[in-house]
Amino acid sequence: MGERIWRHALFVLSAAMAAASMLDLDRGRLAGALSDAGIACLLLALMPQFRFLRAIVAASERPRPREELLRDIARVPRHPWADRVGAAGWLLLAGSLVLRAFGVE
Repeated sequence: MGERIWRHALFVLSAAMAAASMLDLDRGRLAGALSDAGIACLLLALMPQFRFLRAIVAASERPRPREELLRDIARVPRHPWADRVGAAGWLLLAGSLVLRAFGVE
């Protein structure tokens, strides 16, 4: 249940950020649009991370041997698309920062 709520909340937030990005683009605010699109990408990249975060919280509650923790983390499914979307989000945020440094709104 918690994972479904996590996914839906992040999806709705990313859609809202994408909409804000489109509004910024319509208003001619390129740097703002890039940063909003970057945040939307980062929110999408967080969607499959619920199990990983749950494993981290469980590990902090009761100390376990390092090998056991590594085995638990290895069992968490990998999502290569999330890595790519996250990298694109960071790139968009960096581009926004560069544009703002040069005075572009």
